[in-house]
Order: sequence, then C-alpha cells, then structure tokens
Amino acid sequence: MVRLITPVLLLLSAIAAQACTYCQCEFSDSSHCCVYSDASVGELDCATVCAKAHRADGVSNADGTAGTACNAGGKYKCASAFTAQDRTPCYTE
Repeated sequence: MVRLITPVLLLLSAIAAQACTYCQCEFSDSSHCCVYSDASVGELDCATVCAKAHRADGVSNADGTAGTACNAGGKYKCASAFTAQDRTPCYTE
C-alpha cells in the first residue's frame, strides 16, 4: 500500500505545479492587484504575465501606460474561474 501511495502523491504534485488559466497578480504586500486570463492561450506563465501587469482601473500614468502597476515583480496566485469573476481585470499587454 505504501508503494502505491508514493507514485500517486508524485503525480498529484506534478498536476498541482502546472500553469494557471487565471493569474491573480498581486501587489508587493500580497493584496490582489488584478486577474488575467486568455482563452486563446489556455494555461499561462503567470510570473511573466504578472511581472508587468497593470490593473484595469482607468488610471493614466506619466510614462504613457494605463492602469495602476502591480509592481510586485511577477508575484501571483492561481485563481479559479469563480474567484476571477469579481476581481479587477488586468490590462492586456
């Protein structure tokens, strides 16, 4: 039985390490900044997406970018479709 549990746990950990469909980018204090998803891509590299993420909140910046920058160096959490529904979206980059 123990021999069977080890491969199952390894398989589950590999599944858990996969990329996300919804990236919840965070501010440096770990609070929610914005959520990004792209149905045409599917699973995303959230660290890359969130590295330059800007919140779609209508703010205009002096450098010509739109939205409040998350500025957390790519910090993120995977979010479910249910959670993403009521979160502020990220601008598409």
